Amino acid sequence: MFCIQIAGIPIGIDNRYPGVKQLCRDYIVEGPPLFTVSVSEEQLLREQGGNQQFSLSYCESLCIYRQICLKLPQYDAFLLHSAVVAVDGDAYVFTAPSGTGKTTHMRLWLELFGGRAEVVNGDKPVFRFIDGTLYACGTPWQGKEQLGSNIMRPVRAVCFLEQSPDNHIRRLQPAEISERIFHQILIPKEPEDFDRFWQLLEKLVTSVTFYLLQCNRELEAAQLAYQTMRQATCPTGGGNQ
Repeated sequence: MFCIQIAGIPIGIDNRYPGVKQLCRDYIVEGPPLFTVSVSEEQLLREQGGNQQFSLSYCESLCIYRQICLKLPQYDAFLLHSAVVAVDGDAYVFTAPSGTGKTTHMRLWLELFGGRAEVVNGDKPVFRFIDGTLYACGTPWQGKEQLGSNIMRPVRAVCFLEQSPDNHIRRLQPAEISERIFHQILIPKEPEDFDRFWQLLEKLVTSVTFYLLQCNRELEAAQLAYQTMRQATCPTGGGNQ
């Protein structure tokens, strides 16, 4: 058993396989944890689903993170599948179905801004409201490219991505956001956790500015996105209200 810290939250992990601790090595801290997660053998086998291509150690890492994320709403935090890049200290969040090009677009930002840019997380960041500000937070679960850092950055804006031969961006209204975001979040099933999560989701939609970016894979797409999104309301401001 060991303790990690994500989004400022100390979390105990009662692991079976050393691979989980190796994955989390950059996030290990001294306890005590606020809560502890573990995975049963039955859960591991169910996750594996008879596919021996996936090791039980890998399956444990997936189960562990799922359990962590289901508990996060109790601490004003949640998972949003996305790629997050920070420029000049502010985080810009890109979310879309797998294969749409989140990582590719994030790499364009890294190419465009060089040392001004840093990757928060390439696939499974945690978001947490702290004193009214939404922060994007690094986690050990960073996607197949393993892009990310153990950092927290205030969110400037969130953007849904769609592929297009031309580049267009526009601001979304709350009703449009709700239609899109449910495909990218993990919803708790326990009534108390669900109620808390729903409150967080409403706060996200009404306090952060959202955009839709239809784009190609050229640097001009990143430039347009940045020039537009950097004008979003300050993270502590009113966003889509």
